[in-house]
Amino acid sequence: MRDALAPPLLDRRALLLAATLVLAGTAQAQFVPQRTGVLALRATFGERGGEITENLIWRIYSVRGGDIQLVTKSEVARPSLALPAGQYAVHVSYGLATAMREINVGELGSVMTLAVNAGALTVSGYLGVPERPIPPNRQKIALYIPTANNSEGKLVTDNLRPFTRIALPEGTYHLVSTYSGSNSVVRSDVKIETGKVSEAVVNHRAATITLKLVRQRGGAALAGAEWTIETPGGDIVAEAAGAFPNVDIGEGTYNVLARHNEREYRGQLKVEGGVNRDFEIVVE
Repeated sequence: MRDALAPPLLDRRALLLAATLVLAGTAQAQFVPQRTGVLALRATFGERGGEITENLIWRIYSVRGGDIQLVTKSEVARPSLALPAGQYAVHVSYGLATAMREINVGELGSVMTLAVNAGALTVSGYLGVPERPIPPNRQKIALYIPTANNSEGKLVTDNLRPFTRIALPEGTYHLVSTYSGSNSVVRSDVKIETGKVSEAVVNHRAATITLKLVRQRGGAALAGAEWTIETPGGDIVAEAAGAFPNVDIGEGTYNVLARHNEREYRGQLKVEGGVNRDFEIVVE
């Protein structure tokens, strides 16, 4: 006997078909093809300079109210990026120089040129007369942005390699070059102009001195000596230990103290830029 409360079989099929059509219609209503456009990018040196064709990094951020999210990144000099239509912030970096601007990308696409106020710097280091190139591992170069009362107000980098190029924002910088950890330090100001490569040439006047404590001139060096090199004013510029240690030191005249077997021996050292030599103190 059929349940009196159950609908006929035909009615059940009709209800199922109707529910299916409703769900299909809802899904179709929710599916909206996403509009896309192409964003073509290029960067120039300033507003009127030539195009930057290398070492660019592009970052594209979506901008929706207060929410900013990275969408994509490209290291192509002239990228063309397919993006959903909407509002974006475009950021480009060229070395340490950057620029950013917002843009609305529509279905027909957009083209943007970003002006980067940047130039470049190369630093070359030479030693002595005649000048010889300093090996890169023997020259430390630091670059600063001067502030009102401090030429080394803000560090930009302390690992600038000689004979390489670094891209920088336009402005004035303070360069400090140190030869091989010695007291030979050269300072100079450099100006970076948009679209130009500035070259800073650093000339160090320093030498490598081999210290020896001997019983007679030209004799064998005594082991276990301890060395201190001071300016005439008493400032310590180098310390070393051993039979014949090498010290890198700037051009000038110095007082040298050698300690051996609880005795002290003194001498005066004159350093000429680029002239490497031995320096002996004779035990008397």
